[in-house]
Amino acid sequence: MMPVRPRGKLLAWYDAKRRKLPWRENPTPYRVWISEIMLQQTQVATVVPYFERFLARFPDIASLARAREGELMKFWAGLGYYSRARNLHRASRELRDRHGGRLPAQPEALLRLPGIGRYTAAAVASLAFGKPEALVDGHVARVFARFFALRGALRERAMEEKLWAIARRSLDAARPGDWNQALMELGARVCLPAPERPLCGECPISRDCAARRRGLVAMLPEPGPAAPPVALAWTALRVERDGKLLLWRRAPEERFLPGHWGLPEARHLPKTRPGRILGTVGHSITHHRIALAVREARWESGPLPPQARWVARGRAESRLVSSLWLKALRTGKDPR
Repeated sequence: MMPVRPRGKLLAWYDAKRRKLPWRENPTPYRVWISEIMLQQTQVATVVPYFERFLARFPDIASLARAREGELMKFWAGLGYYSRARNLHRASRELRDRHGGRLPAQPEALLRLPGIGRYTAAAVASLAFGKPEALVDGHVARVFARFFALRGALRERAMEEKLWAIARRSLDAARPGDWNQALMELGARVCLPAPERPLCGECPISRDCAARRRGLVAMLPEPGPAAPPVALAWTALRVERDGKLLLWRRAPEERFLPGHWGLPEARHLPKTRPGRILGTVGHSITHHRIALAVREARWESGPLPPQARWVARGRAESRLVSSLWLKALRTGKDPR
């Protein structure tokens, strides 16, 4: 566990240096929950304006539960990882129907809600309710790996369990929420990844850091094997008729962008013959690299499939959420 002296130094540093973030200034359970979901895979600077707009429109669980999915997605558009928004929506309705419209304080109950895992349950319990729950995210893992000079890739299961054990032993039970945020703040602003040059001279616990004493800061944490990028080639069809554009709602079972409106892919309309290429769009989803070719096509006749809809060309963009389909739509526009 982290000794008492550096723990006190880190908390004092956090009290004096912490960033003023909207969810910290008014840490209601709902605000903490929304912020933690938004912060998954997304940087703080990106989240702040989204958080403020989202809370202005959906200030509580009741308003979020009443919302239609399409409207919710518009307020999430650009944050990516859209399953997070759908899980928020589902969880808000469970909270309304089964928990009296309130977030539970216990991690075990939080874990049963859609979209909440081990880290988020501990974050909400400690930050919003003051429960003595430890947590580990990427920033905390990096701080511990250096402070204790831990060898091994952070994503290895044995290392992950070791980090959580250290977090539990090091937790400041009197101020669990502040302690968890102090560790995350240190990792986000001072104990930076090696390519960004860690600011050891500004670290309040550098004198007790094993990696610094041993000259290992630049080598820790040890990198694990990187997942190779997966190249995907898609073909989307731009089908127009009488000033309208054909849009397609992707099935919930789709691996990528389930439930999103977009252009139909060629596989969705196997009887439609693709025409000339209007352009190609590049897009990344996790470690997948998508090359999307946008091609002209014509709808000959017959009823539309239930997933398809004709939309006035000038209103098509308002139905799209993912930047992939927005880029595809703009790529395929008639240059006239």
